[in-house]
Amino acid sequence: MAGPLPGIGVAPSGSLFNELASVNRRAFVPKLIVQIYFASPTLFYLHGSHQKAAGGLNQITIPMQGQSMVQGQYIGYGGGFNSPVVTPGVQNGQWNLAYWAVPVPLPFGETIIQATEREISLLKARMNDVYGVTWQKLASQLFILNNNPLFPFGFEDAFDNGTNEPTYGGINRTAAGNSAFQGQYIDMSANFTGYSVSTLGFNRKSMAAMLEKVTDVAGGEAPTFVVMNPSDHATLNADFIGTETQFVRPGNQYTMDTPVRSSFPNLNVSGIPIFAEHFCPKGSAFGVNMKYSNLYVSEDAFYDFSGFYSLVPLGQIGQQGVMVLGYNFVSAKSSSGFWAFNIGNGAW
Repeated sequence: MAGPLPGIGVAPSGSLFNELASVNRRAFVPKLIVQIYFASPTLFYLHGSHQKAAGGLNQITIPMQGQSMVQGQYIGYGGGFNSPVVTPGVQNGQWNLAYWAVPVPLPFGETIIQATEREISLLKARMNDVYGVTWQKLASQLFILNNNPLFPFGFEDAFDNGTNEPTYGGINRTAAGNSAFQGQYIDMSANFTGYSVSTLGFNRKSMAAMLEKVTDVAGGEAPTFVVMNPSDHATLNADFIGTETQFVRPGNQYTMDTPVRSSFPNLNVSGIPIFAEHFCPKGSAFGVNMKYSNLYVSEDAFYDFSGFYSLVPLGQIGQQGVMVLGYNFVSAKSSSGFWAFNIGNGAW
């Protein structure tokens, strides 16, 4: 912690300041203000509807049909038809939980020094930071392609078409007959909307056209929500601002304190909410259908804390504990969501 600052305001400098510093306590606000973390509406939403997973190998196993298992035909007056052919069409998608651990130290000296007269409990600050560090990692990992077998999967893995993640859930998306397991990986520079999204960014018409396309490819089911980087979201939002309508009630007095809404925290296109997410990479947007995609958490490691244990057996006076979380994000139907990339003209 920095020492008191001399020569500012009524505080003198030099020997006078040193004398005052020796005999006066500093004014102190007994609150710790965290400077470094970001909110994540996406993770909040997923946590609100998470599914539980238990032990065993491949803790998340979902049977998934990738092709037709029977064949139909038109028949004539005589009613004859071809004999059916047994066609295997089901494969298991299999995922393991990833485990995130945060150790928490409690040194001997800190325990003694902060036993009394403390303003800020370092232990409480660390325990709060366990939540903060964990939330930031989980939120950021949702938008990072998995390149480590110990890591969880995210949106980029779930909704890729095999370009970046050829195998997902143990199923090879690029193998013959497995195209049904591919997500929607959409290059916005292809300009299928009739509007240069890669140059100008999204507007309402281009977003509506894209959502129509992804809904059709998903079999007629629209995404539950779309998430974008705030920079890209602001560009889309700018196209909405001109449609604002504010009603003035005759006889009312309006001042600076009169609440008037300007702009929109969540945009709604074709009935689908679109919101900004700090951790979403600029230039990308993701659509998620929560009917098929969920955050799975372990029944046995759900933000569980071990409690504090003595370090005396290690030749040290002190204690430590650890928080453990087992989880993964899984989509059982990759085509139900999308990963759009090459979005241009972010607001910053």
